[in-house]
Amino acid sequence: MKINITVGSSHFMNGYLNIDPITGQDIEEAQIIRADIRNLDSVAMDSECREIIAENVLDYLAKEDSKIALANWVKKLRHKGRIIVGGIDAYEVCKQFYQRVIPIEEFNIAMHGSLENPWEVKLSHSTLSELENQLRSLGIEILSKRVNGLNMVIEGERP
Repeated sequence: MKINITVGSSHFMNGYLNIDPITGQDIEEAQIIRADIRNLDSVAMDSECREIIAENVLDYLAKEDSKIALANWVKKLRHKGRIIVGGIDAYEVCKQFYQRVIPIEEFNIAMHGSLENPWEVKLSHSTLSELENQLRSLGIEILSKRVNGLNMVIEGERP
């Protein structure tokens, strides 16, 4: 099983079970369900998943909930299963704002969300090194990590 986790997205992946707490629905091309993204126990057994993608999700959870969710997702990975997680890198946002690369409006959207919809509110932030340390503490071997603009992505594997 492969899982793609989103929040309020309209972009879903074929060949994945797409989980979104906001827009879950059945669409012909992709299987999409509405579920609590903090706990995947109702959709996957422990050690069942070959891959979990959650690139822009953790920012929308309170800090403690994001730690709980990440631990739950890692439990769902089989050995040699991969996890790809990311979001806004708080360090990069602050650095670029301080260096006047981004204006205050972009800083606010990056840190707080666009607020265009009720769910588009960011509740916590992380940095690349903090997320990497969390994954390592859960037993994940880091395969790659990168920052692109304000976004960070880490790919890891369960040994």
